[in-house]
Amino acid sequence: MASAKNTSQKVGLALGVFLFLAVSFMDLDPGNPVVTRMAAVAILMATWWITEAIPLFATALLPLVLFPLLGIEQSSVTAPIYFNDTIVLFLGGFMIALTMEKWNLHRRIAITIIRRIGGGPSRIVLGFMIASAFLSMWISNTATAIMMVPIGLAIILQMEGEFGVEDTRRFSVG
Repeated sequence: MASAKNTSQKVGLALGVFLFLAVSFMDLDPGNPVVTRMAAVAILMATWWITEAIPLFATALLPLVLFPLLGIEQSSVTAPIYFNDTIVLFLGGFMIALTMEKWNLHRRIAITIIRRIGGGPSRIVLGFMIASAFLSMWISNTATAIMMVPIGLAIILQMEGEFGVEDTRRFSVG
């Protein structure tokens, strides 16, 4: 199965480049050559996206590089679309959450919440509220929400270890 995926990725990589070059040499709109270059980039991206020839995030970043190189749009217009405040805020939150997971900080916070507050449903909710309020004092609310996801998952895993899967499921459903 992995071999078939690698083969389709290689074919997709070559096919995308071939289609890009083929469309680039066409004249889709004689009055506006930018249309042809834009169509070529769109076909390249669609081919690579469908076949996953390169990682999806890398495919999504192609316009950032190709638009200025091909004269479709200036980088001063393209870059702000990718790097506006909201996107950077989410990326920062995800990076903090991933770092917490890598160093098992989320598990330590989850265990501390359970140990200090208790294991009852209302106490765990209170623990989440306190942890969220504490984190929100220094970082944005969006980043706090993203960071609380691995902490919540760690609490669920901790409870599964202590009470069993069935009891934890009943706890989470209500």
